[in-house]
Parts: sequence; structure tokens; C-alpha cells
Amino acid sequence: MTFDQPLDWIAFGLWLSMLLHARGQDVLRVKGLIDVGDTGPAVLNGVQHIIHPPEHMDSWPSDDYRSHVIFIMRSIDPQEILISLQAFQKILGAKANLLEITNVHV
Repeated sequence: MTFDQPLDWIAFGLWLSMLLHARGQDVLRVKGLIDVGDTGPAVLNGVQHIIHPPEHMDSWPSDDYRSHVIFIMRSIDPQEILISLQAFQKILGAKANLLEITNVHV
């Protein structure tokens, strides 16, 4: 998933926690660089129910400042992830526009 605006880190973290609580056994891996509005991204890294504390980088590793999140999942329709994230962001007023979801293998 790629987002063209900074993510509300608190809203995203709550959503991710809820997802992992509900479906963590099917989220095999999650990784990402998240634009949280700082000079560098927050690095997201997790395996199933475990999310490691985010590392905040001082600068971006490239000139692409968009948030990129990769999920490796089993038995979860990628559209379910998108729908739940978009609904959650709307409820909390988070400002993110999903640009694309790519490389979906079901």
C-alpha cells in the first residue's frame, strides 16, 4: 500500500493493533516506511502479533517521501485491509489518501 499524504501515526497504530488482535495469526509479516510528518520516516516492522518499536529515521533513504506498507498475509482478502483502514481513518479524521495497492497474490 502506498499513501501520498502523511499518516496520523496514532490512528494508524490503533488500526494496526486492532488488525493484529483480530487477525494476527494471518498477518505473517508487515514492513513499511511511514511518513508521519517528520523529516524522516518511521520504520514499521512486525511478525504476526508482534510489532517491534518503530525506529524514526533522521531522513528518507530516497526522494520518495510517500508511506509504503507491505503486508504478507494468508486467508485475508487485501480489499478487507483497505476497507478497514479507510473506514478507521475516516472515523478518526486521519489524513491519508491511498494511492495504490500492488502485487496482490491471493
